[in-house]
Amino acid sequence: MLDNSVLAVVRPAIEIVEGRLHCEDGPAVAWAGGARYFFWRGGWVSEKVVVAPDQLTGAEILAERNLEVQRVMLERFGYDRLILETGAEPVHADEFGVLYRIRLSRRQTITLVHVVNATPEPDGTRRRYFLRVPPNMRTAHEAVAWTFGLRPEEYRPLTES
Repeated sequence: MLDNSVLAVVRPAIEIVEGRLHCEDGPAVAWAGGARYFFWRGGWVSEKVVVAPDQLTGAEILAERNLEVQRVMLERFGYDRLILETGAEPVHADEFGVLYRIRLSRRQTITLVHVVNATPEPDGTRRRYFLRVPPNMRTAHEAVAWTFGLRPEEYRPLTES
């Protein structure tokens, strides 16, 4: 039907970072006055994930069936907010940190260890981090040791800086 036809389409504005479609504050592909598509490090996501991650909810993240989209949502949302919004309970705590498990789906569980940076900030406060660790971690000590590539019996720091 179009054998002898030419179809011309206006080129969209495209944002590419490190060879992948990506824009942190708007569409990565957009036509003037037309369609807009949002990408995060090469993966298609909804507009909300890019421009309004503060409006995401823990329930939306847990309900997302696409694991890659869910991963980006978590990255934008933050593990600390997810723990607060889902009411995740710690499964273990010791002097090394607090271990949490959050079931995202029948197929996936996130295991996090909450740690406090040993080095104080200039104002004297200490930064807190949630580090993702393998789901087979049983104690916070084991999880923190794993982040250093060590077994728990090998990870016994005398001082930290």
